[in-house]
Amino acid sequence: MSGLNQHKRAQLVDDLLARGLVDAAAVARAELVAVRTRQPVEQVLSQLGALSDDDLATAYAAAADCALWSPQDVPPALEISTVGVDVDFLRRGRLLPLAIEDEVLLCAACDPLDDEAVAGLVFAARRPVRVLAARPGDWRKAFDDWFGAEGDAPETLDERRLEREIDQVSDLVAESGGARLVAEVFEEAVALGASDIHFEPRRHDLRVRLRVDGRMIEHRVVGADLAAPAVSRIKVVANLNLGERRLPQDGRTSFVIGGKAVDVRVATSPTVFGEGAVLRILDRTAVPLDLESLGLGPGATDVLRRASRTPHGIFLVTGPTGSGKTTTLYALLETFVGSPKKVLSVEDPVEYHFDHVSQTQVAPNLGLTFAAALRSFLRQDPDVILVGEIRDPETAAVAIQAAMTGHLVLASVHANDTLAVAPRLLDMGVEPYQLAAAFRGSVAQRLVRRLCPHCREPGEPTEAEIVFARRATGRAPARVFRPGGCPACKGSGFRGRSPIAEAFLADDNVLRAIADRAPAPDLARLAAQVGLVGMAADGLAQAEAGITTIEEVMGAVDG
Repeated sequence: MSGLNQHKRAQLVDDLLARGLVDAAAVARAELVAVRTRQPVEQVLSQLGALSDDDLATAYAAAADCALWSPQDVPPALEISTVGVDVDFLRRGRLLPLAIEDEVLLCAACDPLDDEAVAGLVFAARRPVRVLAARPGDWRKAFDDWFGAEGDAPETLDERRLEREIDQVSDLVAESGGARLVAEVFEEAVALGASDIHFEPRRHDLRVRLRVDGRMIEHRVVGADLAAPAVSRIKVVANLNLGERRLPQDGRTSFVIGGKAVDVRVATSPTVFGEGAVLRILDRTAVPLDLESLGLGPGATDVLRRASRTPHGIFLVTGPTGSGKTTTLYALLETFVGSPKKVLSVEDPVEYHFDHVSQTQVAPNLGLTFAAALRSFLRQDPDVILVGEIRDPETAAVAIQAAMTGHLVLASVHANDTLAVAPRLLDMGVEPYQLAAAFRGSVAQRLVRRLCPHCREPGEPTEAEIVFARRATGRAPARVFRPGGCPACKGSGFRGRSPIAEAFLADDNVLRAIADRAPAPDLARLAAQVGLVGMAADGLAQAEAGITTIEEVMGAVDG
């Protein structure tokens, strides 16, 4: 390797540190492994999961002064005989010849700074080579598709060697085992589409459970000797206090899976058998954050779209914990992309980051509460304000004040249905005339398991399902479906979840009823006149369409 490229590699790692893409501890550990494996530090960082494929390729492109490779734009189109090298050479150098343009060989390279590999390609091809920086995942897939996968490729052997070296540089074998357990469980959880990972210490073992499609499932049970190292590993990557084991702690981190960084929210808590931990997976690519992709019915989607165009007032999203309220609020925020409006949010915690939104996370220990942040927002000339949750009278009062003074406020609140949000705010001390002046509408939602489309089966409704359907819609269900079980859904009959919802925008009659504290039946009748369709009816429509089951809807609405 040339001295120039050695300098470029050192500068590359320094740049990664300066930009906050890796931390000093990860670099120090990677350097120890790099000495043993004779691999570049930045590549070890990627294999350790401390650096994503995107960040690595972008750093290489900057260091080598070359462009990033997009497989869709420039797919491989050269036969191996045209290049003059064998497949093993290309695999070892992680090179992929793409095309010949103006007598120059265009080549994707996972390591554009590997001058020995590039020089070998120049010599064999007998022509200049222009390199494009490739993401390792993109290169591997394209290479295997073009040349065929090799069962025990050198890269696989390198990864095995790397795993052994990671164990050797760990302070203790148990700590290494804990780190490996956390990494394996996280990777498996992402593959299963889990939303949460639970590490639960017990008297004689550590139980790991996953929440998949809203249901807790047993994942694995390991020895108690791994409980403390696993939780310690989680605390280290989440920058939590390792020495504090008596109090709960909250943090945030990210893991790199398949070259993609996945954000994680971490919560630890003490138990009688040691510390437990829960990891909430915040994979933005797995969650639709636009109104059309939420899966809501056309009526609710139309209400949300019209609510986002409201110039001022307060629109509320309600439902129990885990019902998708935050996702719906974020989908509303997405409608302001490209808008000249100033959008501010206060959340606890900030789950996904938006370039067009100034987001604030509450810090009650510092005095930064929802109410304090909202008061500050009113002095920052916003157009739209998102409030993660209205949970106390002070926050309710400031949110209503903001809505009455020319701002659009989007917020969540805990209530049973759309019509219960008004009484909920009145119970928090909001005056009826204030609520009538500010309230624009609400949406209530639940999540139900989605039937696997590959194995769902038609069935006959039970007596209980017929009674439920008639109570909700006045008629028996036209048809029902039952879960089957196939490899695609891992035998469960369900894949993913779908929202069921009810939503409406208030008119003058509804607002007058709120101001007069009208009884719930009167409010329901007026809301129905402006288009409110009950959640049960929406769920039954989805059940008849084969999206879910009536049993799931019954559990969500009545349970």
